[in-house]
Amino acid sequence: MIDLKHFIHKPNEIKNSSLYYDKFVFSEKRIMEKDNNTVNEIKKILNNDTKDNNIRKNMNRLRNINTLFILNDTKDIRDLASGKKDQVLEKQIKQRYKNILKDLVIKDLSKKIELTKNIRHNMINSLKNRYDIISYKIYTKTPFLVGAGIPSIDEIGFYWSRNLGIPIIPGTTIKGAFRKFLESKKSNFIKEIFGEEDKKGCVSFLDAIPIKDIELGIEYQTPHFQKYYNENQPPNDVYNPVPLNFLSVFKGNFRVDIIIERNNNKITEEIQNNFKNFIEFYGLGAKTSMGYGRFKINGQL
Repeated sequence: MIDLKHFIHKPNEIKNSSLYYDKFVFSEKRIMEKDNNTVNEIKKILNNDTKDNNIRKNMNRLRNINTLFILNDTKDIRDLASGKKDQVLEKQIKQRYKNILKDLVIKDLSKKIELTKNIRHNMINSLKNRYDIISYKIYTKTPFLVGAGIPSIDEIGFYWSRNLGIPIIPGTTIKGAFRKFLESKKSNFIKEIFGEEDKKGCVSFLDAIPIKDIELGIEYQTPHFQKYYNENQPPNDVYNPVPLNFLSVFKGNFRVDIIIERNNNKITEEIQNNFKNFIEFYGLGAKTSMGYGRFKINGQL
């Protein structure tokens, strides 16, 4: 069995950000939720005196407790001793894991991107004799967020390549958003491109992969009407805002590949005529109405 305590205190030894995000963080939280020993040990060391002076005086002993909790903040220690373990757990998990993920993405990033590029290059070359292929280089004009609805350790999810542990844009995301765009333009080729219930379309959209270094960042939003959303209360400005932070891709260069069955020249032309406006003005991912998910085409491959 994997000893998660080893990884939480040595995050540099974690190799795959996707597995950390999808598996380890949830496991850490479950273990911490069941951890009653930490609270008992803190109470024993402090002898029911939770004043700052007493906490600081005993800080070395507190830090030697065998726990997943990070015991270096006097308020967190006082809250744990007062039975507010859930609040401390929520705070520590949310503060810690996003920063670890940002560091993980940077680690060996160039090697991962080079491997991904080579795999895609070889794949596309093997298909060129049988399909028409449109390949774009795109780069971010604004941050983007894909996977907001994925189950996450906090309120807003994020999408990773499971095998490589780097952010990608799923082909299904591109396909769905592009369909909505063409529908808004009343295109005559919706069924041919995307298919119907009993017939597949003639176009496939591959995952957009990074081709140069990417940068993750942490964004913030502050919903003001929590009771309106959660308790069906009337929206009212007297409620305190609830700050939320979430990961997004701040900067990145990506490759988009679109595979089209041969002898569909009108379909190829329809995609080429519309994809630029779609990717540059319509956008991809969550929060596009707020300006997220805008890209710039930097030529074709």
